[in-house]
Amino acid sequence: MVRFENVEIRYRGKEAILTDVSFDLGEGNFHFLTGKSGAGKSSLLKAIYMGIFPSKGKINLFGRDISSITKKEIPEIRRRMGIVFQDFRLINNLTVRENVALPLRIFGTKSSIIRRHVPELLEWVGLGDHLDDLPTSLSGGQQQRVAIARAVIARPVLLLADEPTGNVDDTIADRLLYLFKELHRTGTNILIATHNENLLQKFDYPVLRIEDRKLSFSD
Repeated sequence: MVRFENVEIRYRGKEAILTDVSFDLGEGNFHFLTGKSGAGKSSLLKAIYMGIFPSKGKINLFGRDISSITKKEIPEIRRRMGIVFQDFRLINNLTVRENVALPLRIFGTKSSIIRRHVPELLEWVGLGDHLDDLPTSLSGGQQQRVAIARAVIARPVLLLADEPTGNVDDTIADRLLYLFKELHRTGTNILIATHNENLLQKFDYPVLRIEDRKLSFSD
C-alpha cells in the first residue's frame, strides 16, 4: 500500500524535515502518526499523496514507484485516497451537502444513492441540520467535520487524515474515531496524524512517531 525507503524530505533551501525514513503500510492497516508540532507529520502525509516529492530515497504507492508516475496519472491515483487537510479545502460556493457529494459525483455514483448516503453521513457527524448551509457560515469544527465526511463518503482504499480531531471536543473526537474504525472494518487503510495522546491511549492502534526528523514504530 505505502512503502518509504530511506526517504528524506526537505523544502528548497531549508534543512531536512525528515531523514532516512523507512516504513511499510500493508493492506488492512490502521496507524496513528504522531510527534510534536512542526515535527513533519503533515509533510509525511503530503509525500504520500504526492503533494511533495522526496529529495532522497524511494516512495512506493499502490505498488508504483512515485518517481515514475506522470502528472496525468496523479489525479487518478489520488481518487483511491480520502484526504483530510488541516485547512479543510472546502468549496465555499457549494453547500455542505454538495461538498460531501462531490467525490461520489466524480465517480459517477447514481443520484439516488447520493441523496440517501450523504445526509446519513452528515447526520452521523452531527451536521444533519446544516445540509444546505455554505461552509463560510460554519464554525471551524463544523467545517472540519464536513471535510472528514467528504473524505470518507466514497470509502477510499487509503484515508490520510491530518489532525482530524483538532477543532472538535472530546465527544465529537471519539465519534469521528469510531467512524474511522467502521471504515477500517469495511476495508479502508487509515493513517491519522495527531498530537492528541488521549486518542492514542483510548484507541489501541500502532503508532508511527516522528522525533528529531526520524521515524520510529510501536505496536
